[in-house]
This record gives sequence, C-alpha cells and structure tokens, in this order.
Amino acid sequence: MGKSLRFRVKAPHDGHLSFSPVGEDTDDMFEVFIGAWENAASAIRFKKGDDLVKVDTPDILNGDEVREFWVTFDDDHVRVGRGGEWVPFMEATLPEHLDVAFYGYSTGWGAIGWWQFYHERILNTEDCETYNYQPIYGTSLVFSVSCGNDAHIALTSGPEDTEKMYEIFIGGWENQKSAIRLNKDRDQTVTVVETPSFLCADDEKTFYVTFKNGVFRVGQQGNLEPFMEYTHPEPYQITHYGYCTAWGATGKWKLEL
Repeated sequence: MGKSLRFRVKAPHDGHLSFSPVGEDTDDMFEVFIGAWENAASAIRFKKGDDLVKVDTPDILNGDEVREFWVTFDDDHVRVGRGGEWVPFMEATLPEHLDVAFYGYSTGWGAIGWWQFYHERILNTEDCETYNYQPIYGTSLVFSVSCGNDAHIALTSGPEDTEKMYEIFIGGWENQKSAIRLNKDRDQTVTVVETPSFLCADDEKTFYVTFKNGVFRVGQQGNLEPFMEYTHPEPYQITHYGYCTAWGATGKWKLEL
C-alpha cells in the first residue's frame, strides 16, 4: 500500500526528510532534501549514497514564509511536490525494495526550521452530510475515526462535491453495512458488504482506502485483506478527499497524510 506525507515547513534552506523501516538513522533508508545546496537544488538519495535524482529548485524554501510540500511512496517510487500542485517537481524509483514505517525530519547546514505535519491534527465532524475537503497527492488514505455509525469518505477531482465522484460509507445502515457509491446516486451503489458493529463512538478505529488504476480497496489497519473492493473500468481523476459523519453520528478523525 502506498504512503504519503503532507507537511509545512519554514526554513531558509535545507529541509531534510528520511524514510526508513526503523525509528532511527540506518543505511536502509531514503532521504529527501528540499532547498539544499544553499536553497538552489533538491534531491532524493538512497542508502546515504549517490543521489537518485537532483533538480534545480531555486528559492524553494523561505525562512520567513511557511511553504507546503508532499511526499508519496508507492511501489518503491518516490514523488515530491509542492502543496496545491499535483505534478511532482522531483521523482525517482528506488533501486531495491524498502519497507517504510518511519519518517524523520531535520534542518541542516546552518538552517533552523519550523515544521507541521498534517497527520498530527485531530478533526471533529458534526452530524452533517456536507464533506470537509482536503487535497490528496497519492493513491491511498489512512484514517482513524471514532463515531457510532456512518463514517463517510468522498474522493473527487476538486475541493467540493463533483459530478463524477466516489463515496465510501463505513458503518452505515445503523452500523451494519459498508458501501461504495458513484456520483452521489443511490442507484449507483456498486458494492455493499455486511460490517456489523464496525464503528464505535468510544473507541478509535483505523481504516485504509487505496485507489490505484481504478481498483478501490477498503480495509482495517493490520489486515492486508480488504473487507470491501471495487474496480471501476473508467476511473475518475482524484485530487481531493472529503470526510463527514451523518445519520445521527458525530466523529473525531485523524487523517494520516
């Protein structure tokens, strides 16, 4: 399953990130350097060796201004981009497989920095079928939610409900079923599965959604086998996700992006 990291940083140069299987520096990791070489270039490096890619990025960081970036990692392919832009400014494929479980961050070469990572936020939703939208840059979403029923996720091509969109309902029908629906049309509910008591208002549950090449998989953390799947032969573009709770439920969310 792919992973993504969305963050904001304020630094004059040299914002560094590492991704590894363990929670410490190791040879088995890859690094992302943003605004290195005196804020003139950025790079992806594997196992502390040669750079897999190095690109000119003059003045990409600013010590007086917060700037947003994202990193995605899917099938050993790394993509790095600016917030609000879906085309990466830098990408590379790792020469061998790496199981990434941790990330680290730092500033170097005389720079100090301020960082904010979006997955650390806790978000609350009321009993309202209006989605709260955020950009998504990879092909997966991991989230934790505590609610009594009806945790809803939307996948769209913009920061709003769109004509062509996907909806994923977890714990609907009084916390008895889950479903995937197209285009906010009940007649296009393409998958429904029994999921009794999947959600709990007093206990946080973690789920994942992957959507690569039109193949949608929805599962629970720790279980690689999804409990719900759907393949769309003509998949829509996805640039944003939305979340809400409905049908009498309020929720507390952690969105691991």
